Amino acid sequence: MFRTILQLPYIQRRPGIVQFVKFAIVGVLGTIVDFGVYSILTRFFDFYYISATAISVCAAIINNFYWNKYWTFAKGNSGKTGSESGKFIVVSLLNYALNIGITYAIVEHTSAEQWFGTAEDFFAKVVAIAIVLFSNYFANKYWTFRAS
Repeated sequence: MFRTILQLPYIQRRPGIVQFVKFAIVGVLGTIVDFGVYSILTRFFDFYYISATAISVCAAIINNFYWNKYWTFAKGNSGKTGSESGKFIVVSLLNYALNIGITYAIVEHTSAEQWFGTAEDFFAKVVAIAIVLFSNYFANKYWTFRAS
C-alpha cells in the first residue's frame, strides 16, 4: 500500500512530497505504536491517561527515530547518530509537550465527551497528532536531519 502511494506520478515528480509522505507513513506507524501501548496501559492496566501517554509517546519516539533516520531522510550512515538522536529527542519532547497540552485541553476543557463518550481521550489524541505532525516534520527536516 505504501509503495503504491509513493509511486503515484504526482508524488514522484515532487521529491519534497515524497519525503513528507514517507514522514507521514512513519508517523502512522508511530501512531500505531503510540495507540497500541496507550490502549494496553489504559484499558488493561488502568493507567492514568497522562502517564500512559508519556510511556506510549516514548515508545513511538524510538520507533520514529529509527524509521526517519534510515528511510525518510536516508541518513543511516551519516556518522551523526548521536547528534541526530539528541536533536530528534529535543524535537520530540517539544512536540510531546504540545501533544499532551492539546490532549489535556480537549479532554478537560471541551465537551468532547458528549460526542465521543469514553473514547474522548482517543479523539483528543487524534487531534493532537494531526496538529503536531507539521511542526514535527519541519523541525526534523530542517534541523535534525538537514542536508549538509
